[in-house]
Amino acid sequence: MVRAVSALLCLAMVTGSSGARAQIVDDGSGAALGPADTRTVLDLIDRHLKSPDAKVTVLRRSAGAIICGSVNVKNREGLYTGERGFVVDLATSFFGRVPEGPELMTFRPGEAYQAMERIRQIYFDRCLD
Repeated sequence: MVRAVSALLCLAMVTGSSGARAQIVDDGSGAALGPADTRTVLDLIDRHLKSPDAKVTVLRRSAGAIICGSVNVKNREGLYTGERGFVVDLATSFFGRVPEGPELMTFRPGEAYQAMERIRQIYFDRCLD
C-alpha cells in the first residue's frame, strides 16, 4: 500500500513539475538548439496552439534569433492534422504557424490577413532553402 502511494506521488510530481505538457520534439532536432531554446519553442507552441500533444520536428536555427520548424497538432476529433511550418523569434517571443490556403481565404484584407501574410513571408524568407 505504501509503495503504491509512493509511486503515485512520484508520478504526480514528475508530471506536475513539467506542467503536464506532452509536447515533444519528435525527431530529436531540438538537440541542436539546446534545452533552453527548445523549451522556449515548446512553451510558445503550448501558449499559442493550446495543444498539449503537439509533435514538433525539423527544428533549426536561421538568421539571428529565428527558429524554424514544423508542428503537428490534433483536431477536435483527436486526429493529427499534418505538419505545418512555424517560425519563432526568440528575441521577441514571437510565434507564428504558417497559414493554410483556406485560412487565408476566410479573412478579408485587414490586420488578421496581414499578420498571416507576415508569418508566411518570414517563413519563406528565413526557413526555406
